[in-house]
Amino acid sequence: MSFRETANDLTTKKRDGLVKQYEDLQSKLHMSRAENEHLVDMIVEAFPDLGHDVSSCSSSDEHASHSDGNGSPLHAAKRLPPGSPPHMTKRRRRQGRRDDRSRPKPVEPLPRAASGRLALPVVLGRAPDQVEIHALGRVISDPDTYHTARYIWPPGFRSTRVCPSLVPGAPACVYTSEILEGPDMPVFQVTAADMPDAPFRASSSSGVWKLILDRLTEMGVSVKTHASGPQMYGLSHLGVTKAIQELDNAENCTKYIRQKWSDDAPLSSEPESAPGE
Repeated sequence: MSFRETANDLTTKKRDGLVKQYEDLQSKLHMSRAENEHLVDMIVEAFPDLGHDVSSCSSSDEHASHSDGNGSPLHAAKRLPPGSPPHMTKRRRRQGRRDDRSRPKPVEPLPRAASGRLALPVVLGRAPDQVEIHALGRVISDPDTYHTARYIWPPGFRSTRVCPSLVPGAPACVYTSEILEGPDMPVFQVTAADMPDAPFRASSSSGVWKLILDRLTEMGVSVKTHASGPQMYGLSHLGVTKAIQELDNAENCTKYIRQKWSDDAPLSSEPESAPGE
């Protein structure tokens, strides 16, 4: 092999190695961003009043100065005028507009039987995000850990959805999401149909589904690295929101901000996009 061929071969190998490193870094960056968003969602759930400030902190990298290693900034941080509100990412700004419950929203209520009772179970959405609501549960207003400004967590709520199985080689299976009554706060439980004796439990709806998604990811199954718990449960669907806030005792949930509904706008059965809780 000539010197030129040897040099070209080494250059090709070096280039391939750099491409592989770049792809690995891109993958790690994507996962880090997803984990960061999940942590922000969990913080917003635990401390709703900090949502604006947390969003600002999570996006601070957009305004940080980057150095070339010699102390010289590659691009300067954008300075905000004194008294300006904390910076929010586009995602959070859009989120804030969607979260404004002072604006009435159109909604398609859940179907009811002739007796007036909800006609459950009811299937909502389309695959792969289809969820079936089996029971709404009952409202506990005291202690106030059973609700936040955005959601009421009624013990007895139960829904199902189809997701990849945690059993190696098995097809997709049905997962049952439930809200249980704990000693002083709700317990979120999800059980796979093919693993009935090994339910997953956590203190939040997003937390319990993250346990499942992490397990599937470890198995090499291509799934989301994080997900909105209310969406996975079906709680973010506007029809479900309306039905739950109309349950007995819901009016006594002091932290909960009731969503208003409009009668003259086009009906919508789409879920409400919201941070995970």
